Order: sequence, then C-alpha cells, then structure tokens
Amino acid sequence: MVDFRITIVGAGNIGSALAACLVSSGGFDIHVVDPSEQALDRLQELGLPARLHHLGPHEPLASRLKQSDVTVAAVPERAIPAVARAAASAKTHFLDFSPPHAETRQALEPLAGERVVLNGCGVSPGLVENIASGLLARYAPVCELTIRVGSVPRFPTNRLGYGQIWDIDGLIDEYTAPCEALRNGEHVLLAPLEGKEHVVLDGVTYEGFTTSRGLKDLAMFRAAGVGDVTFKTLRYPGHLDHMQFLLDDLGLRTRRDMLRSLLLNGLPIVEEDELVMFLTARSARGARKLEASSSYRFRPSATLGPFNAITSVAAGYAAGLLSLLRDGDLGENGFVAHHTVSPAGVLENPYFAPLLVR
Repeated sequence: MVDFRITIVGAGNIGSALAACLVSSGGFDIHVVDPSEQALDRLQELGLPARLHHLGPHEPLASRLKQSDVTVAAVPERAIPAVARAAASAKTHFLDFSPPHAETRQALEPLAGERVVLNGCGVSPGLVENIASGLLARYAPVCELTIRVGSVPRFPTNRLGYGQIWDIDGLIDEYTAPCEALRNGEHVLLAPLEGKEHVVLDGVTYEGFTTSRGLKDLAMFRAAGVGDVTFKTLRYPGHLDHMQFLLDDLGLRTRRDMLRSLLLNGLPIVEEDELVMFLTARSARGARKLEASSSYRFRPSATLGPFNAITSVAAGYAAGLLSLLRDGDLGENGFVAHHTVSPAGVLENPYFAPLLVR
C-alpha cells in the first residue's frame, strides 16, 4: 500500500511538530517545503524521516504539490491564501490552522467540490469546537455555553504571568478586536477584556475574560439551540489589570507597533507551558437549573519533540484529522466542520495520549 503523501508548507514550530507527529505513527510520506533554508536546517536537526525541500524564489509552489494527497498550510495567516491557491491548482486535499478569510474561502470553494478542505485546525478555533460539540450532545438541550481556553506558563515568573508561547500578533488581535458571541440566538460582538471571572481548576486559580478569534463556527451552536455562547481566555490572576494598563492607561491600543515591540522584547520565550480548557454548559428542566462542566489540561511531551503544549496539541489535532482523512472517515470532498468529527475519537487518538494530563 502506498503511503499517504502529505506536503507541509512551512518548517516553523507548527509544521515541524506536525511532521514529528505524523512520522511517529507511520503510514505517511512526509514532505516539508519552505523558502527558508535556516528553517529547514532546524527541522533537519530533529532527525525526522521526512523529505525537506527548499522552495526557490521563482519556483511555483503548485509544482511541488502535484504528487501530494494533502497540502498543509503551516504558515503565517497572511500567507495562507497563496498556499490555498496552489493547493487548488494541484487539486490536493487541504488543511490549515487559521479560520478562513474571504480570500482563502474564495480560493478553496472550487477545490471543496473535489477534495476535502479542513480550515482552522488549531486549538481555538478547531479542537475546542470539537470538544464543545461533545459537551452539547451529552447535556442537550443547552441554553448557555461558556468556553474558556488558556495557554499559560506552567511556572509563571513575571507580573503578567505570561510569555511568548504562541503568536504575539495573534495575541494582540485577541485582546483588541471585537469578540464574536451569541445572545438569545443572535450573533453579537462583545468588547474584548470584559466579563472578568475567577475559576479554580485542580487547585489553581485563573481569571477569565472575553477575547476574539476563539471560535470560527457560531452557526453550529445556533443549530444546536444554544442561545448564549461566550468565549473567554484564561490567564493567571492580575494579567488582565496589567494588560489594561498597557492598552488603555499607556495608550498602546492604538500604537500596535510599540505594543508588539514591547511584548516581543520584554516577554520571555516559554517552552514549558500548559494548555487548559474549561467548558460550562447550562440548561433548564422546568424550574430546575442544571450545569455541567468539562475540563482538560495538556502538557508537552518530550516523546513528540521539543515543542510546547499549545504547539503539540494543535499538531496532534491536525494529525488526528489527517489520519481520519487517510482512512476515508472524512469523506471525499467538501468543507469539513469540526463538530461533525467524533470528539471521543479525537481525544483518544495516539497523538493526544502523551499530552493529556489525567
């Protein structure tokens, strides 16, 4: 049997982590393409049985994809439309880690008629929508859902209780852009950094507050009959006050370049982080109010490579989806929504086993 050929465009952290996941299970022929020789050299140092290709400045990406079954866009969000167009030209299945913007969606619409398209396959959006669908199915009908996700240093050392864990530009967007939510079944936009609450998980106190970009598909919740849906980020207590000081008191909300430089130069790079998810569903049975919660904690595993928790979890989720795609469990074409994939199958896949704290 011929191995399922996957071309990962991008040899950064997420592309490298995905390559490490896939080669650990076998059954895949992994190719990694990147225009940066330095990025490819760093990946080569991991000693993975993957084929690495330097993409020349004038070499069409589509020509590298024609023999592949799947194209994975493990690139910055601004570069995804170009990779999507190349995948559409090569007529491969497609997976990325960001919610699709109009340009990406337009490039992928024709492809979805022939191949499977998986958008936003990271932690949030992505995995969290899959987990939420399982909670809704178990406790239906649900009238209110609060989703909380936090990637934090396992051992915080500064007053923000934070560091460089994922993407600083994405972090700034989360803290400054309007937050999508449902209220009484209607799509609304909430202000970021509002709705502060404190939650205690496994003896550790966190604060939660509204942020943007956490959810991709509010329609799935509306279809399930959920009236109110709110997404919040979890951080250690005190983080919100310090961020509001920077954004509002110092006026850095409108001086993005200065804020970005401050965070990049001031925050330490965090390798030992943990990813926390805490979801609460509320419903009513006559006069009785019912509440059910699910929590998950993930930590990095040396067996999967030198990647932090949020990178490992995103890569593990994508690897699980690619395994289902290879086995024919996601169909042959179309945009695949995360809530249509079995949550039990996702959490029990071998890529998550070393990461999930029981």
